[in-house]
Amino acid sequence: MSLFGKKKCCACGENIGAFYRKKLPCGFICEKCSHQISPLVKYTRFTDAEKLKEHLEYRKESSELLEKFQITRIIGEKERIVIDDKNKLVLFAAEGDKWTKYQPDVIHFDQITGFDEYIEVIDSGDYYESSEGIENEVPDGYVSCNFSFILTIDSPWFSVIPIRVNRDELITDDTGSAEYRKYKEMLDEVRETFRPYYRSARKIS
Repeated sequence: MSLFGKKKCCACGENIGAFYRKKLPCGFICEKCSHQISPLVKYTRFTDAEKLKEHLEYRKESSELLEKFQITRIIGEKERIVIDDKNKLVLFAAEGDKWTKYQPDVIHFDQITGFDEYIEVIDSGDYYESSEGIENEVPDGYVSCNFSFILTIDSPWFSVIPIRVNRDELITDDTGSAEYRKYKEMLDEVRETFRPYYRSARKIS
């Protein structure tokens, strides 16, 4: 009987039918509440119901910030950092995301406490994996480059956000080329945007 009977959601207390049985460490969760959990947070973090409820309240506040979000800049291609310079807010999205539907986490500029950039270079004769998951050899005399950054975030829910700004590997025989500089300038723009906040994170309640 207990296998097919109703369970109560550990977040909202509503009954859960037999056809939706998502289990968290703190108990079962209904479909509505599970869809409100940030995609940046692992379910294993919710070891008690109070922590889960606290997270859902944070997500409600993030949703309210999204309503007033005004896009002023978008940096990146497949993975993108979306900036609201007026309200000092930022969110992260993949290409083609319906932001209001999937509700990304909205972060204040002054929650960003650090920046690290990574330019991965694979030499000719070695192999790289394309965006379609196909392994290819770097041609003789060329290199394969990827351009990424990691932002350190002052948040109780996640501490770092990694983003790769180029859609496909850049295969080039000239690291001074216009395309190489384009991606390097994207990294520079992100770094300089948040530089004033690296050592002055606000208190997260």
